[in-house]
Amino acid sequence: MSLKKEGAQKKWVALKEKLGPQDSDQTEANLENAEPELCIRLLQIPSVVNYSGLKKRLESSDDNWMVQFLELCGLDLLLEALDRLSGRGVSKISDALLQLTCINCVRAVMNSHQGIEYIVSNEGYVRKLSQALDTSNVMVKKQVFELLAALCIYSVDGHALALDALDHYKTVKNQQYRFSVILNELLATDNVPYMITLLSAINAVILGTEELRARTQLRNEFIGLQLLDILTKLR
Repeated sequence: MSLKKEGAQKKWVALKEKLGPQDSDQTEANLENAEPELCIRLLQIPSVVNYSGLKKRLESSDDNWMVQFLELCGLDLLLEALDRLSGRGVSKISDALLQLTCINCVRAVMNSHQGIEYIVSNEGYVRKLSQALDTSNVMVKKQVFELLAALCIYSVDGHALALDALDHYKTVKNQQYRFSVILNELLATDNVPYMITLLSAINAVILGTEELRARTQLRNEFIGLQLLDILTKLR
């Protein structure tokens, strides 16, 4: 065995020892006191168990821990994984669950002050998040719209980034209008919680700016896409 291969094997053994014993039925990795570096290494091995454990660790982390995780490109790895999962479609239940647990981790990052500030300061993250809408997994799309709505309400910059991300998605999918994705989803679904999320996203987009003229323009964009007709049908 080469020294390089032997070294890699030792690192893997050490990693497994640090995580503790894992049963085949375990639902989440034990990352209660894990350092950011260990969590980053686990992100190289996408699995429901690892993502579930990471979500719990992210939710309990303090500001210093979160900053280290972000500086080590933790969010980049999550969004890249989400992008890959969305791009290959959801042919199996295991893929759908993997997508959902991955975006739950992104949500946990955004639920922290350090996390959402980090995202708002980097427009590329919000664009990559919007690309996760390219999936048949309604639960994932629901969470993406919730996160975009949260950005709209969070700050002026967050609102601008959410609109930019919808513009980006429009271009990627060769759609004519930036809000088509929201209206198309509203027309296609009979899932009531998802409908509520979509309507909340529309409200957040419109109300996320304090300028009356801008609000009117945004509202008119939605009306131009037959929003009023759709609302009548929903009633």
